[in-house]
Amino acid sequence: MWPALSRGPLVGCSYKGLADKLRAQLLMAQENGEQFDTETGFPPSMEEKAPALTWYAFALKYVQVKWPHAAPNYRDEINEALTGITKALMPKRPGRPTDEAMQRALRDWLFVLPGPEDREIPPGARVVVDWVARNSPPLADLAKPAVMRGVLEALKLRLDGEAASSETFKRKRKVLVNALNYARELGEFDENPVNSVAVQRPSRIVPVDPRVVANPKQAGNLIGAVSYVCGYHCARGRRLVGMFAGMYYAGMRPAETVGVAIQDCYLPEEGWGLANLHRTRPTAGKKWTKTGELHDDRGLKNRDPEEVRPTPLPPILVAIWRDSIDTSARQMTADSFSTSVADWSAPRPTRGCGPRPASSACHQNLL
Repeated sequence: MWPALSRGPLVGCSYKGLADKLRAQLLMAQENGEQFDTETGFPPSMEEKAPALTWYAFALKYVQVKWPHAAPNYRDEINEALTGITKALMPKRPGRPTDEAMQRALRDWLFVLPGPEDREIPPGARVVVDWVARNSPPLADLAKPAVMRGVLEALKLRLDGEAASSETFKRKRKVLVNALNYARELGEFDENPVNSVAVQRPSRIVPVDPRVVANPKQAGNLIGAVSYVCGYHCARGRRLVGMFAGMYYAGMRPAETVGVAIQDCYLPEEGWGLANLHRTRPTAGKKWTKTGELHDDRGLKNRDPEEVRPTPLPPILVAIWRDSIDTSARQMTADSFSTSVADWSAPRPTRGCGPRPASSACHQNLL
């Protein structure tokens, strides 16, 4: 023990009283059976502890771990949940930014990559971020049931203070559970503290009353009315007709209809057609996608990235899509629209249409 201390004065011992006090502490640690560090000569009870990890620092570390591998929409969910948790943990003291200011700063500049230390951010947002960093409580506080309950109750509310939906709360709670599981991996908790608190979840949304669902005639009228969005001569409305028709008549997800390509379709002049679905283009926002585009380009939801799903197309949908493509062809030159109606009206195989293109640039979008 003492040879380790002889390597150099680790604590100021200018006076005999201080030396006697240090010796007494060392003897007490020895009597308590503590193991002395061979490098410092001190027992664990006398070693300087590293500053406690704050929620702010942990949340930034969690974002850095999850962001590169998360889908754009899940990045948005992580950002939204961490913003709500952070606001709930911030102390109510003088100088605290307003909830609206924190919402903007955290959503736009803190819980995204690159982070606030890796890029320039507006002065107003910098003030908020610095205040949050200075006043963030220790991560260990989430082990206190009262603190955890306050966070979970806050996640049940929207920004305007009204009750959030059951799905919104479930989504945010999932991010919190995942984040604290990561904290367990770092050794910050022995068990996930979320499990120690039981809160009543918001009531689920009542299922849709089938009596108010549009019948086929009403649905057709609504789809037709969509063509007038931005005026009849605007192409946006006609593209939306094809999109909503695919959702209604073929049961496609919105992101699947946006991802449909002409070469993946069999659209005969009469009868049923076929669409070999293999990609989706969900709207995520430029902030969340890797490419900076509004849409992300992914495989089918909850399926293998290379899987193809043949989807029958009823005659009415075939006619709508043929008309949509025919209209687009008339608006483009022969050089910019090389796929004619005759090319995609020939029979296609049931599973796939040859090798899958390496990128979305190889596709001629249908809508």
